[in-house]
Amino acid sequence: MANRFAVEGGAKGSKFLKGCAISVWQNSPDEQSQWSAFAKKPHNVLERIRGKSPQLKIDKSPDFWNRYLDDIACAKRLGSNSLRLSIEWARIMPTAPESIDQAAVQRYLDILAACREAGLQPMVTLHHFVHPDWFQRLGGFEREENIGYFVSWALTAFRLFRPHGVRLWATFNEPTCAAFTGYIVGIHAPGRCGATRLAGVVLLNMLRAHAAAHAAIRAQPGGDAAEVGLVHQQIRFEAAGSGLVHGAARWAAQWLTHCFGYDLVHEYLMTGRFAWRQPGRRGFAIDVLEPNGRPPCDWLGINYYTRVVLDWRMGFTCRHGEVLTDMGWPIVPEGLYAAIAHCAELGLPLYVTETGIADGRDDRRAALIAAYWGQMSRAVADGFDVRGFYYWTLCDNYEWHLGYNMKFGLFEWTGAPKNPRANPAAAKAARRAARNAPTSAPHGAATGDDSVEFAVVSGHPLPPLHIAPTGAGTATATIIGVSPPGTPWRRPKLPGADVAVCDVSAASASAAAAAAAVAEAERAVAEAAAGEECCPGRRLRHGALELIRRYVATPEDLTAAREMLCEIVWPHVPLPAALAHGSGGKRGPVAAVAGVAGAAAGAAGCVLRSLLGWGRGAGRPPRRGGDGDAEDDDERSGLLVA
Repeated sequence: MANRFAVEGGAKGSKFLKGCAISVWQNSPDEQSQWSAFAKKPHNVLERIRGKSPQLKIDKSPDFWNRYLDDIACAKRLGSNSLRLSIEWARIMPTAPESIDQAAVQRYLDILAACREAGLQPMVTLHHFVHPDWFQRLGGFEREENIGYFVSWALTAFRLFRPHGVRLWATFNEPTCAAFTGYIVGIHAPGRCGATRLAGVVLLNMLRAHAAAHAAIRAQPGGDAAEVGLVHQQIRFEAAGSGLVHGAARWAAQWLTHCFGYDLVHEYLMTGRFAWRQPGRRGFAIDVLEPNGRPPCDWLGINYYTRVVLDWRMGFTCRHGEVLTDMGWPIVPEGLYAAIAHCAELGLPLYVTETGIADGRDDRRAALIAAYWGQMSRAVADGFDVRGFYYWTLCDNYEWHLGYNMKFGLFEWTGAPKNPRANPAAAKAARRAARNAPTSAPHGAATGDDSVEFAVVSGHPLPPLHIAPTGAGTATATIIGVSPPGTPWRRPKLPGADVAVCDVSAASASAAAAAAAVAEAERAVAEAAAGEECCPGRRLRHGALELIRRYVATPEDLTAAREMLCEIVWPHVPLPAALAHGSGGKRGPVAAVAGVAGAAAGAAGCVLRSLLGWGRGAGRPPRRGGDGDAEDDDERSGLLVA
C-alpha cells in the first residue's frame, strides 16, 4: 500500500511525510562546535546539576556519523518516508568561514545518498542549536554584523547539497529556545545567565538571519524550487490557579508564552514586528518593525511536547491526573491540535517537526504516539494544511544539559556497538505467547488464566481478532472483520468466551479498504517485532511498534477505519471516558482502540492497560499529577528542550 495521500489545502498530490527527527551533533558530537567547547568546560552546568555523572559525558555517542547506514535502516524499518536531520555548520566549516572540510562534505553526500536509496526524503536543518566555535568567539548572534556568516553558510549548504535531493530546508531549530536557555537560564551554550535583553538581541538576529538566508537561497539557480522554513516550539504556559497567590505565576506564564513560547515569533512572522519584553521594565525592551514588513517563510515546523503549568512559587507543576514523562512534562495531546490551529493563522504549510517522550521504562510511549498522532489526523481532517509528522527521536542521544539520561529514542542505544542485543519487543511477544498458550480451547480462546493479557485469534477475516479476558474462565470479545462480497459470515466457536459478533460484510468498499490498511499496519508491526536481533548497539523499543502502525496505515485510511469502527463497535464496547483524552475525534475512545488494535476492543481494563503499557512486566505505573504541586526533581529543572 502506498504511503501517500493528497494533503487538503496543500500542494496537489504532495506526499505526506512521516519519519523521525535527529540532530547529528546530538548523535555524533564534533570537536569544533561551540556546544562541544561549552560541555567540556570545568564546573559548567552539566556538573552543577548532577555532579560528575558519566551519563553527561560527550566523548561517547550512538555515532550516527559512522553508523548512518544502520540508523537509516532503522528509520526505514519504522515505515518512514522522510528523515529530518541537521547538516552541521561546524563540521563543514570547522575553523574559519572559508574553510571547507571536503571529507565532511563527502560524508553528508553519502548520508543523503543512503536516504535516497531507502526512500527517505530529507528535511535539512542548518542550525540545530550548534554552530562553529570560531563563530561564537566572534560574538555569534549577539552581533548583527555576524548575520552574513550564517547567510554564507546557508548558501554553501544549498549549493553543495541541493543537487542531491534536498528540497526542504529549515534555517533554525527553535531560535527562542537557543536564546532563552543560552542567555537567560544558562543551561545551554554559551552559558550566560540573566542576560535578558541580550537574549532578545540574539533572537532578533537569528530571525533576521533566517529572512536573509531565505532571500539569498531564492536568488540562487534552483532556488525557486527550494522550500525554506523555520522550526519553532509551541509551548503554552499557564498558572495553576486564578487566586491572588498565583498572581506572580500568571504574570510569569504570560511573559514566558510571549517571549519563549510562541507569541513573539508568530507576531514577527505575521507582521515583521519584534516586540521583546524584559521583566522589571515597562513597555518593550526591544520594539522593531522591519522595513520590508512580513519576513519570507515558506513553511513552519511545529515542535510540540507539552504545556507548562506554574505553581504559586513559579515552579513546574501539573493538573490533577495528568501522566508525566521522565522529563516531568505532562502528556497533553489536545495541545497539539491547538498548536496546529494557532499556527494555521500564519497561512503557511505546517509540519509537525518534533513530538516525542522521554520514557526510560517504555510504558507511556505508545500511548503518547497514539494520542498525538490522533490529534494531528484530526487537524488534517478539519482542513488544516499539515504536511508531515516527525517523532523525536530515532535513537537515544545526548539531550543537551541532561546528557544521556533522557530516553527519547524509538531505538534504545545500548552503548555496546559490537554486541547485538535482542529486540525487547520480540522477547516480550515470545514471553506473552508462551504465557497465553491455550491448553484446550481452540483458536487461542481464554483458558481461565487471570494473568492472560491478550489472546489472539487467527484464521478469520481481517483485521486480527483480539480477546480480552475479564475473569477466570470467561472472556469478552467483539469480533470485527470484513468478508469478501457474497461470502457468509461464520460465527467463530470460542468456548468459555462471551462473544459479540459484528458482521460487516455489507460494509462499503472504503470500509473494506480501511480494514485492509489497518491489517497491513499490523503485519508490518509483526514483521518489525519478529526479528531476534536488531543492528549492533540498537534495540527497538516496544513503544516504537505504535509508530509503525501509524506510519504504515495512511491517515485517510485510518480516518475511514475510525468511522467504520465507531459505527460498529460503539454499541457493543462500553469503553471508559478516560480513553477519549486526546484521541482526535468525537468518538475518541474507538479511534484510539482502532489505531492501537486495528480491530476489536474487549474488556475496558485490559484495553487501558495495553494502551498505557501497564501490562505484565511494565514496571511501576507512570507518575501522575496529584492534588498538590508536582514533586521537584533534577530532570524537571531543565526546561523544555529536545
